[in-house]
Amino acid sequence: MSWIREVDLPPDDPWAQANIMRCMSIDLPMMRAVAQLNRVVTFGASTLTRVQEELVATTVSTCNRCRY
Repeated sequence: MSWIREVDLPPDDPWAQANIMRCMSIDLPMMRAVAQLNRVVTFGASTLTRVQEELVATTVSTCNRCRY
């Protein structure tokens, strides 16, 4: 749990377990807008498959020692 005030999210919300997004839970419309922007930017118009994009993202995160 972050030190920032949070609101409990519905358990079926895909971002309910993502700390990086949950810290925005006090403003749900903003949190969902950021999540949607993230999906579009990360998995937008690419010639790679979703699995390939996830592999690239995982590899870069690992190289950067990023836990998210």
